[in-house]
Amino acid sequence: MQDSRRKSPVPPRALAISIAALAIPVATVYSFPDWTSSSGGMLIWLTALIPAFLLSYYRGLQGVAVALAGGMAVITSTQISVVVFEIAEPNWTLLISIVTTYLAVSVGIGALSEVLRRERQAAEELALIDRLTGLPNRRHVEDTLEREFAAAERGSSLAVVIFDLDHFKQVNDQQGHASGDMTLQVFARILGTNTRKENLSGRLGGEEFVSVLRDTDTDSAVNFAQRVLDQMRDRPLRWGRQTVSAGVAHYQKGMGSFELLLGEADRALYRAKNGGRDMVCVAAPYTPPTITSPRMPATSGEPSREAAEAKPVSARIWIVDDDAALRSLLKQMLVEDEHELWDTGDARQAIQRFADASPAERPDVILTDVIMPVMTGMRMIDQIAQISPDLKVIYMSGYVQSVIDWQGPPAAVVAFLGKPIKLDVLLATVQRIIRTAPGSASTVPA
Repeated sequence: MQDSRRKSPVPPRALAISIAALAIPVATVYSFPDWTSSSGGMLIWLTALIPAFLLSYYRGLQGVAVALAGGMAVITSTQISVVVFEIAEPNWTLLISIVTTYLAVSVGIGALSEVLRRERQAAEELALIDRLTGLPNRRHVEDTLEREFAAAERGSSLAVVIFDLDHFKQVNDQQGHASGDMTLQVFARILGTNTRKENLSGRLGGEEFVSVLRDTDTDSAVNFAQRVLDQMRDRPLRWGRQTVSAGVAHYQKGMGSFELLLGEADRALYRAKNGGRDMVCVAAPYTPPTITSPRMPATSGEPSREAAEAKPVSARIWIVDDDAALRSLLKQMLVEDEHELWDTGDARQAIQRFADASPAERPDVILTDVIMPVMTGMRMIDQIAQISPDLKVIYMSGYVQSVIDWQGPPAAVVAFLGKPIKLDVLLATVQRIIRTAPGSASTVPA
């Protein structure tokens, strides 16, 4: 998949301008033959150089060749027809001058544009490559995944595999960062060697890598991942052997975004990590998130004392989830209680925003998915808790609550919501955790 090396398509607007640039001098020649038959009339043909500029920008020397051929044909045929039909006196010196000038300037434009185009292409490719491993970087991967996801929505097949080096932090801590870098480079070579030309493998960041596999079913993706794991395990390193875990997800209708597809692969990766590492796990069948509204009982007259005491308490809530559709639904539900809402799909952005915020600007509750690409919700909360231990957190997951019990709750107050999420349960859980004093309980039942 060499997308970064494809030549840019020529926009219809550029083609229209090129045609107009050739039509203008032609129309001028037939309208004012006496003027254009003089040496001063040669200047009008400079307009015909516009296609050379435009096409060379988009197609390099190939574009100049097209512009040159078209322009030469138009110039020559126009001048000859003017003479043949006796529209003006023949001026062969002018014709030769026009043709010679057009050839020289067009070739010069082509040579210069080709140099600039190659420099631009090299700079673009460099911006899309991870310097350490030589693989496509996160930006390149996401651009490709977005394009392939759109193709999958039109009917093609698409699989994604996320790889994570097991116990990589120990390698850096015990063997040094140089050894860690070498480990990443070794894995990158193995991953790149096993990736077909029509597919793409790149580095997401840290010790995480991803493969975008077009026209690939789940079984083929699993075989690919297992082959990479076996080769890495069998590759001896100076300090021992390095294992890798992998999560596989296949595009399914209703996912809505490539971020969600990555999230499903990340969930499968989490299962592989939690299941003992050095294995490939496949994402469970995807179920679109649903939020159902409860039936509100009809009331009349003054509210009761119990109802008054249960009046919703507004709070500042941060929603961190890689599923943009779900974030939108959650915001729609929570806005009814007049909460101050902020959302993001990037756990690292949430950490940075929390660190930069003053105590008064920090959230009262963080509502986060357990498993997300690049950084899990648990890992995010663990880092935020180092800044402010008195957190109130609501975890969400399509898996059972035990998924957050692996390391234990890292915050003062924790609740758990299983997906699909029901509106009444969500609102009740939010109100319950808001009213719970930090440090009074480790876990609030949902």
